[in-house]
Amino acid sequence: NHIPLFTLKTPLEKGRVRNLNLFEPRWLKMIDDVTSRQKSGDAQQQSFGCVTCTNKFYSAIQIDGNEGRYADIIFRRRGTMANMIKLVEGTRPVSGDRKVNVQIEGEEPFLVDENELAISKEGYLVASDVQIGGDKDADGQEETLNCDDNEEDVNNIVVVVGLLHANGVIDRLVST
Repeated sequence: NHIPLFTLKTPLEKGRVRNLNLFEPRWLKMIDDVTSRQKSGDAQQQSFGCVTCTNKFYSAIQIDGNEGRYADIIFRRRGTMANMIKLVEGTRPVSGDRKVNVQIEGEEPFLVDENELAISKEGYLVASDVQIGGDKDADGQEETLNCDDNEEDVNNIVVVVGLLHANGVIDRLVST
């Protein structure tokens, strides 16, 4: 049971609505995976996690003879679950490639267990063990997550992703 993780430059706050303009194949696949879970009625998987990415460094590398990217990503362990409110399919003006505009709303905070991170075959991060919301204390009252900004709240993650989002533009330029 994996929770997809989307990286944002600024934190998603609980109750706030944000718009995402997605066109990279890994994010399109992530959204497709989330919407397919919604259609199957899996209430646990109707959301995805958003983590604040404090730094990304990309460089070109060869992956199985194809051009790819090496990405060194630094993000905060603390994140916010995002519920998809609205999804609009579209196409990119130059390449004609697929894009989606997704409106999300921040839900419960969570913490990522750094030992439970993986990379999907499509190139997005997934976490198999996150602590969502707060725990109940002895009186049944909900306790909030202890999410101070400190050194333990940062993970260095290495992710290798493809440059597939550029292929449509390159193909179109070659054909003209």
